[in-house]
Amino acid sequence: MIRALPTLPIICGLLLLLPLCPKVSAQANAKEVSLYDDTDNVEMLDVESLRPALYQNTHCKLVQFLNSFCGDCQRFAPIFKVLSRDLYKWRRLLRIYGVDCAQERNSALCRDYNIRQTPTLRFFRPDVTNTTIVYGTDIFTKNPDFINNITANLISRNDYGPGQPNFLPLKPGETAESLFQSYQDAQSPVKFFAVVLQEPSRPDHPINIGRNTLLDLLPYKEVAVRYAEQPDIFANFGLKPSNENLAIFGKDGSAQYLTSSADTSEAYVQAVGEFLEKQNIKPEPPLPAPKEKNDGSFLDIQKQAILAEVLKPPERVYRADLEQAIDKILHVELQKWVSNGEGYYRALTNIITVISDLNPLNEDGKVLLTTLRKELSTKQTIKGSDLKTLVANSEDGLGIFKARRYIGCIGSRPLLRSFTCSLWTLFHYLTVEAAKPPQLQPPGSVLNAILGYARYFFGCTDCAVQFQQMAIRRNLTSVKSYDGQILWLWAAHNEVNQRIAGDPITEDPKFKKIQFPSSENCPPCRDSNGEWVNEEVLKYLKSLYDKKNLSFYGLPTTMGYD
Repeated sequence: MIRALPTLPIICGLLLLLPLCPKVSAQANAKEVSLYDDTDNVEMLDVESLRPALYQNTHCKLVQFLNSFCGDCQRFAPIFKVLSRDLYKWRRLLRIYGVDCAQERNSALCRDYNIRQTPTLRFFRPDVTNTTIVYGTDIFTKNPDFINNITANLISRNDYGPGQPNFLPLKPGETAESLFQSYQDAQSPVKFFAVVLQEPSRPDHPINIGRNTLLDLLPYKEVAVRYAEQPDIFANFGLKPSNENLAIFGKDGSAQYLTSSADTSEAYVQAVGEFLEKQNIKPEPPLPAPKEKNDGSFLDIQKQAILAEVLKPPERVYRADLEQAIDKILHVELQKWVSNGEGYYRALTNIITVISDLNPLNEDGKVLLTTLRKELSTKQTIKGSDLKTLVANSEDGLGIFKARRYIGCIGSRPLLRSFTCSLWTLFHYLTVEAAKPPQLQPPGSVLNAILGYARYFFGCTDCAVQFQQMAIRRNLTSVKSYDGQILWLWAAHNEVNQRIAGDPITEDPKFKKIQFPSSENCPPCRDSNGEWVNEEVLKYLKSLYDKKNLSFYGLPTTMGYD
């Protein structure tokens, strides 16, 4: 456990006096922490910038819709970074973007594009217009080789116009002269044509070798690539029949076969590259090296103070984290979904009802949840877009979400813990609060509300699926007591911790995924054999998550609560 620097206790004492963190405006903050940056060849866009980017008709677009808090998205990020950097060589025809659906400003955008799971990869053609929403083509894989091949195939289906890369096979009547006519513009840099033989009927000719050679030679603006499906087509360019499958033709009338080390697109690209190098022609510069990430440098002095305070024993639960969880649920998670079916609406009303009855928010927050609950009771269904309006109208003039920062769920590195941590914290709090008089919710209702939320709303798809499977395996619907509800969620949380413990990407080194509670925090929770003593665990959980024990640390004021 780390200790505070000498100056930090003073800062911690002043923390309540610090100004509130304002909501991020609709315009993305240039310093906003993200899974990707420009050196990954992924440009992060938002509600204001995605559509204008899609309307650019000079290139295709590959867009990853993600939730930055989602462990599955975080684990996919290193894979996607390697892929995106490799695809930088296709930049003339393909731009790669990311949209973080975890940001409140993007919730309507992700709803408009019907993002049901994350990460979602969508391919958009160059001819997207602003007349209607085009959903693009889903790429249903996270395998980088498959993504590469599918994207290449989709790129090759488009016509990019005169003087641009052409993925159609050569016609029998085409000649070098006719090919160069497409590049007569004075600004055209094309000086050579490379022609690849790709005979569909021959098994020894790799499929798509012409397409792949074209794509990987895009960094050379001085060469255009076409492929032929018949060997005699080389005769139209002044070459005698040969066993070679690769030739290059100059604007000056020169023509020659090129010998490659193998019949692969990689070997063909190398052969053409070596030829061009002899002509003193070089490719466009590659993508700059990735930026070095400093794991601890993101912590400003205020966050260092928070981290130092949170790491001090004993373990505490912070109202700020409960606020953050409910804020995100109301303003992001519940608003992203298009569906207004019966299951969706039941799950929506259940989670709102449970949070309303067991509300940890201030007085204004109680008014908000009560109003939402009342309004929903008058409807039979509601869309995410309408829910957004309802939430906005219901909280108009109220001062509710004051924290704007995670406290107990702060991470020691960017994007760690945060929302998922606060969500678990909220759920544990709800199970403990439900067991207290006057017991407004029947036993098991909190677990059922959590299950519905996971099934219909939670932005981390892999986590949601895992939870639903665990609910079946652990027989969630059989829980019929308040104490059983508390213990079921505790055991389920420990199962998740055990499954993801040691993950080098998603585990925070300052907050290891242990079997909770630790022996230090609750010595009597384990017997002499290390087995859990459920009665002691239950006592510990009821004390830790009790409303009267919640910490106000990190909130600007304690006024307005209870």
